[in-house]
Amino acid sequence: MRQFARPFVRPLLASLIVLAYAGTAHAGSYSVENLTVFSGTAATSADDVLRQNAARFGLPASLSNLGLVKVQESLTGKHYHYQQMLRGLPVDRAEIIISIGKNGQLQKIFNETRYISDKVDASAVNQLYNQAQISEDQALDKAWTNMKVQHPLVATPSTELVWVPTKDGVQLARKVRIEAQMPTGGFVQFLNAHDGTVIGSYTTSLPRRGERTLGARTAVAGPVLDRAAATKAVSSSQGSRSQLSAQSAAVALATPSGINGSGYAFDPDPRTVLNTDALTDTSPASAFDAAYSTKTLRDLTVTGGVYKLSGPFVNIKNIEAPATAPSTTTNGVWTAKRGNNAFDDTNVYFHLDQSQRYIQSLGFTGTKSIINRPLDVDTDGVNGDDNSHYSGGGAGSDYLAFGHGCVNDSEDADVILHEYGHGIQANINSSWSGGDTGAMGEGFGDYWAASYSYSTPNGKIYHPEWAFSWDGHGACWDGRLLNRTNAKYNAAKTYGAHQSVTENGVTFQSDELWSAPLYQSMVALIAAGKPRANIDQIILEAHFGLGSNIKMPAMATAIVNAAKTLYPSDLSYANTFQASFEAQNILSSVVSGPTINEVESNNTTATAQAVSTAGTTVNGTISASSDVDYYKIVLPAGKTLTVTLAPNASSDYDLELYNSAGTKVASSTNGTGSADSVSYGTAGTLYAKVIYYSGGTGATSGKYTLQANW
Repeated sequence: MRQFARPFVRPLLASLIVLAYAGTAHAGSYSVENLTVFSGTAATSADDVLRQNAARFGLPASLSNLGLVKVQESLTGKHYHYQQMLRGLPVDRAEIIISIGKNGQLQKIFNETRYISDKVDASAVNQLYNQAQISEDQALDKAWTNMKVQHPLVATPSTELVWVPTKDGVQLARKVRIEAQMPTGGFVQFLNAHDGTVIGSYTTSLPRRGERTLGARTAVAGPVLDRAAATKAVSSSQGSRSQLSAQSAAVALATPSGINGSGYAFDPDPRTVLNTDALTDTSPASAFDAAYSTKTLRDLTVTGGVYKLSGPFVNIKNIEAPATAPSTTTNGVWTAKRGNNAFDDTNVYFHLDQSQRYIQSLGFTGTKSIINRPLDVDTDGVNGDDNSHYSGGGAGSDYLAFGHGCVNDSEDADVILHEYGHGIQANINSSWSGGDTGAMGEGFGDYWAASYSYSTPNGKIYHPEWAFSWDGHGACWDGRLLNRTNAKYNAAKTYGAHQSVTENGVTFQSDELWSAPLYQSMVALIAAGKPRANIDQIILEAHFGLGSNIKMPAMATAIVNAAKTLYPSDLSYANTFQASFEAQNILSSVVSGPTINEVESNNTTATAQAVSTAGTTVNGTISASSDVDYYKIVLPAGKTLTVTLAPNASSDYDLELYNSAGTKVASSTNGTGSADSVSYGTAGTLYAKVIYYSGGTGATSGKYTLQANW
């Protein structure tokens, strides 16, 4: 789970919004939150695209505050990542990504940069050069105390100075990353550089269930490790370990051994294989005999006649407590069954190795690879807890760990592939954090596991709607569902991982809100004769060219767009995804209405301008800092109103919603250049109010659009 306080959250738009600012509209483009999709637009270079769109995104014409930091290739094109800088320091996760197709057409622009006014720049100068700053050691000490680090480190702690975007500008912060074994786990903390207070945080350890917050860590009892001793311990071992890992990775990638072994596995899990609910963790060993499959374990490492479960894509090793050495054999044959750690090793190795080879079969190889390297995996970790996690220490230092509480997590392919799903997302998008990425990360992991399970012999008949068919849905824990089509998206909310959500009287887990449309699309497309591989290829491709603070509508738009790009002659893919997202209110099914101009005077509810048609877009102007604009909407029974205010790039206007009694029922106050959105579901007369907060005014600099859907 990764979630942020409000200053980190970008605009919430429930539907596709065509930008209609005077002088900034682009033919063949539409925007959904921080993603703009283009069609029929030639792109000679990423730099040219930036220059042409600088005013649109509030960037200086010189582009002097941007630096190209990465060029990433995917199946459909290349993605140019530019980092925003201010006074020589990065604005954290503020990047703009230009995606250009192989055909030379501009595909999309993802923008998380912040408009930097003269006032914000002056404040930055003051913070950087005039105000006192805590030292690196002080920041590390404070972050260490906040986390109550109680388990050995898996990487040396780090800290750097960054700018954290706020509603009014930027805050100088110490960004501290501490990666420890679970249950402590890893966190990134943003500490005010002047007084050390926490202004934001997110976890880098992503478990299959349970909340992961800094606040929860702060409340934990028990002794805390000595920072200096713990850092010295990991630093002394990390250098040699990293060197060996790099060497072994290079060898493994260049020359797969070609030496195969064999071992038992559950494919995908014993309940599904045997098509029975009767199996439990305490069932007799003989009850599982028919569930085992003998699987080929490909490209193993053999040293001195000893076979190790270490190959080009998976490296079984001991990382976390309990200290369990990886199993080996002298003949390459593993015969262990459940209850023996050697079975956990072979089951995990087989499923992860197979999943990576499947990804490569979809075309993600070479410069387009996703985790095409030996990923470290501990099949008996997490301090023995009934949980598993992906630790995102960064490509090359990330790993998976599986716990043995109740049903061993490493016995269930759903758990194994779910955690691998976190790795897939983190290795495509290193900025995957904020927005709805908590719920989407968990939902995608559930989907990635379900995609495979559905392809197995009994996958379509044994509770295909279950995520974690063996580990969950029993005495251990409840598991999750993949068919929660009654879960509806609310644009006014942010969906973190594993959250219980109640919407319109329906209670569901936030993760299920995202897995459901992916799963429903897969089932429908497979029923229509479409290959599973094409469906997974679309979803993976959609993750490229995106950054942080992604909300579900933007991610859904990326998936629909990837379907159109990959399969332009078969729109059943795009249409099926679109329909599934619409069914859960993630994308809007409302036909776009008319575009009208604001009519003054509309400064009070009595003179409010009427918006009578769903989907109407209003081109408005804040004429002066004292100007307020009211719009009157009569919401029919059974409908939910979503109003979205999109200011120009250099301005911050806020949005409030009032009922007929004059009571404020909703509001949104995002920062400069960020859209605000409110939703409300009670029928009657409502008034949307646009308020000046900061930035430009007048006919040239005071433009905004307001869209009302119901």
